[in-house]
Amino acid sequence: MPYLYFDSAATAPPCMEALSAVTTAYEAYGNPSSLHAAGMQARRLVEDGRAGLARAFRCEPRELIFTSSGTESNNQALFGLAKLRGKRARTIISTNSEHPSVENPLRALEEQGFTVKRLSTAGGVLDYDGLKTALVQTPVAFVTMMQANNETGAVYDLPRVKRILEETGSDALLHCDAVQGFLKVEGDRLSACCDVVTLSAHKIGGVKGAGALYIGKRAHALPPLLLGGGQENGLRSGTENVAAIAAFGAAAAAASGRKDRLPYLASLREEVLRRLQDSGLLFHLPERHLPNILHLSIPGVPSSWALNFLSERGICVSAGSACSAREKKKGNPVLKAYGLPDQEIETSLRISFCEQNTMEECAVLCDALRDCAKLKR
Repeated sequence: MPYLYFDSAATAPPCMEALSAVTTAYEAYGNPSSLHAAGMQARRLVEDGRAGLARAFRCEPRELIFTSSGTESNNQALFGLAKLRGKRARTIISTNSEHPSVENPLRALEEQGFTVKRLSTAGGVLDYDGLKTALVQTPVAFVTMMQANNETGAVYDLPRVKRILEETGSDALLHCDAVQGFLKVEGDRLSACCDVVTLSAHKIGGVKGAGALYIGKRAHALPPLLLGGGQENGLRSGTENVAAIAAFGAAAAAASGRKDRLPYLASLREEVLRRLQDSGLLFHLPERHLPNILHLSIPGVPSSWALNFLSERGICVSAGSACSAREKKKGNPVLKAYGLPDQEIETSLRISFCEQNTMEECAVLCDALRDCAKLKR
């Protein structure tokens, strides 16, 4: 690479398996809805991609539909669940640190008359007692929350959320935005505890342009967001992005097959922590966290200064979610929800690792961060 890339939470470098799948798919240029040989060749690539993703997610292929992105999947999930369950209940439970592709649809649903109860995630810990209380206070249409926070790396316990739903006797459906957590959280089988799950290709080594939505049995009647030619079993009209879907399945299969992947990512994170332990930097460390995200603040150095300084050295990190960059002018609600004071938010950086990163690159990054800390205003 011409630069050192530590921003995989924004988009991960595509893996070789995904790139190979893209090359093959572009040679199959038929429309996957066409009934001739070229169309059937493209259809096989779509279904192979679906099967590869289903094996990695551990569900049936028919339970997955493809979309253009995680954002589209979240919108389809939330507006679809509201329509599906809105006559039964008008309350939705979420958290106070969701991605904009969840938070903004929730605001739109509030304008339509729904009540949204947002649970605390202070310190990266979900308020499970608050969830219990909210579930017994009033009928709930559905619960929606991320598996892992895209800025802090905090991981929430979705199986525990499912148990709370069962213990309280709630029939609320459970949607999970797993865009950041998919294939990075060991032990969680989301298909066993969630009714609807959002996935995205380019966070796991696929290419941009493909998302997916898992729709379990209890949500089988989820209405579509887009109307048209009836692709994806009528749930997502529009010609499928064959190349991106083929790469999605290939990337999911490759990532799920590499058993040493997560320990390696965790070792990179620990190496940076070890090298910077006496640097004066402030680390924000959720107890339960993703292995590939490290969030920190450089006291006295605004994020914009740090980004420019590192970029001049060919090092790519971020000041948070790429998708919410425009919202930063209003402050960072995710980091406020975590409990960080303004001065730490204004000087914060997110480092996120991928399998292509090396220990040697981590050493260069740490040296640069130490030098960056000397920029104090």
